[in-house]
Amino acid sequence: MSKEIGPHGLPESFFVGHVSETVSEIKNENRIISQHQIEPINLKYSPKVNLRHQSYYVFAIGLILLITFVNSALNNYSVDDLALGNILCLFSFAIAFFMNASYSKGKSDWKLLIGQSSRTSNSGMIFSIILGMLCILIVVFGFILL
Repeated sequence: MSKEIGPHGLPESFFVGHVSETVSEIKNENRIISQHQIEPINLKYSPKVNLRHQSYYVFAIGLILLITFVNSALNNYSVDDLALGNILCLFSFAIAFFMNASYSKGKSDWKLLIGQSSRTSNSGMIFSIILGMLCILIVVFGFILL
């Protein structure tokens, strides 16, 4: 049902006065357009290697090392085992924080790529880096004092 185009590119019914026919066609077109459903795209950051999940394992390894060395220190009455357990635990925490910061950096880049705000990912990355640096400083001072 194509309308014939008049001399100035306007539909012929505009000049002739067939307003009711044109209005009914517009209503039918709106009804067809309103029947289409717009489904949002579920955007979720899912990298091939998820460093955040792997950082949880590194946290767990650090806690297991701490518990093992504290148990050894209590059994042997050794302060050195306790200090070594703390240092190894904090070192694994530092690694986990840096892995988490790397994940946050990737998520921030991905959010910028799709046009979303990356403020939360950037703040998470900065927070993880600060905590990782604090853990490294404590490990270095721990080795100096040990």
